Amino acid sequence: MKEIRLCDDGELNLTSELCIKNNFGLEIQGFYDPYIKNKQELMKEYKKILPKIKYGKSYHAPYWDLNLGTKIVELQEAMLKIYNEAYRIASGLGCTEMVIHSNYKPGTDWYNGWITRAKSLLEKFLKDKDDSITICIENQFESDSELTINLIDEVNDKRVKACLDIGHAHANSNMLVEDWIKTLGNRIAYYHLHNNHGKQTLRGYNFDDEHLAIDDGTIDIEKTLKLAEQYTPDAIWSIESKPKYLERSIKKLKELSYLK
Repeated sequence: MKEIRLCDDGELNLTSELCIKNNFGLEIQGFYDPYIKNKQELMKEYKKILPKIKYGKSYHAPYWDLNLGTKIVELQEAMLKIYNEAYRIASGLGCTEMVIHSNYKPGTDWYNGWITRAKSLLEKFLKDKDDSITICIENQFESDSELTINLIDEVNDKRVKACLDIGHAHANSNMLVEDWIKTLGNRIAYYHLHNNHGKQTLRGYNFDDEHLAIDDGTIDIEKTLKLAEQYTPDAIWSIESKPKYLERSIKKLKELSYLK
């Protein structure tokens, strides 16, 4: 059976019940804020529930304001501290993947310099790590797949792969989701699956990243999943619809025969 996980979006109880019921793994998202105050209590909460989930676990690292290619030395040092703590938590919870946002924003930095600095930061981070956890770089604001391809190829480390967020690619980039899949190819180890209605930015609020059920939006999810199977058959699928839409997403996967 295809390895599928559910993102908990901080709602562990609801999501874990669906994981247990459907034989899914879990993506832990409760620690997205690097300054969350109740980490120890949250760790205990996860450790109570995770043994009931018999399939794979992954961990979404903090991402707010953490730009992998930042020029600011003090921020680089802070990011290494944050990522190292995230790695320790991920390892302590038995995770095999850790998702990190690149947070590259087109037009705000010199491209080649950004790649060089991001590579350096990742190499420092990985220096004392084993291969038990794969670091998956997630796209968000990138206009196409080139930056992710170049960063992964420059780092050239089997522990660094891509997390293709199809919703972000659809809403924020100028490249079709299917072309992201084709060009990234086997660099993709992990997917975030959710849907939206593409670019529709309104004054004062951005509705692009709706995180709807996988069949509720303008991404052709059937075509997308077929291409994912064709180009990246071993990649993990993590459903990142908002918790209230998870059951609809699960139903669609069953209709498409990806689940029994």
